[in-house]
Amino acid sequence: MLNTTDFPDQPASRRGTRLRLAGGALTVTALAAGGVAVATGAGASDTDWDRVAMCESSGDRDINPHNPFYGRLQFTYDSWKGFGGQQYATTADQATKAQQIDIAQEVLKVQGPGAWPVCSKEAGLTVSNGLGVDPYSGTERASRSETRTSTSSSSSTASAGELVVDGIRGPKTNSGIETWVNRPVDGSLDRGDRQALQGEVGTAQDGIIGPVTTSALQRRVGATVDGIWGPRTTSELQGYLNRNVL
Repeated sequence: MLNTTDFPDQPASRRGTRLRLAGGALTVTALAAGGVAVATGAGASDTDWDRVAMCESSGDRDINPHNPFYGRLQFTYDSWKGFGGQQYATTADQATKAQQIDIAQEVLKVQGPGAWPVCSKEAGLTVSNGLGVDPYSGTERASRSETRTSTSSSSSTASAGELVVDGIRGPKTNSGIETWVNRPVDGSLDRGDRQALQGEVGTAQDGIIGPVTTSALQRRVGATVDGIWGPRTTSELQGYLNRNVL
């Protein structure tokens, strides 16, 4: 978890607003709607993500002020890589605005607005409005599809039908989860998918993938039980799905 004293050069108003990490993986918090106040200077922003970015980095896509946080939404290297960002760029500050929002939406599905504990509240970010944003124009959308197809093809060293065990919970891993829990397969975990996953691992089916559900999943797939769904848990899940489902 981020200790605000680790970065004394950060203005006090900026501390504690970054994506939170524990043991190299994103912490998993309950999906909770934040407040509705808007960050100062966010009047020119177009979406809830723009307001979060204005709070986190003044909306600077390229920001990397020599600390572990990159880009307008302030990803760490591990969180960017773990949620598939390296299909676009090595670190978030090298990716486009749309690409950063795309990966932020993947984080939001797992961690909820609490991934940005201060700025989500200031911006009014919720799971619903965050996932409702389409960051891509027509041209960018086509490029994104080509990039994801190319990445999937080039990294596919597993046998036919199996997942590459790479710790990235992308569309193929999501599809494996949906197959496991007998849900329609579209590569994106919606609320019904999350509830079905909770039913499979024996927790309350509220659609919130928090520490309790994550711990139960970790026990099922043989991962270290710490309640944090990061790349290591995803790798164990991918192996489990390959052995038992796919």
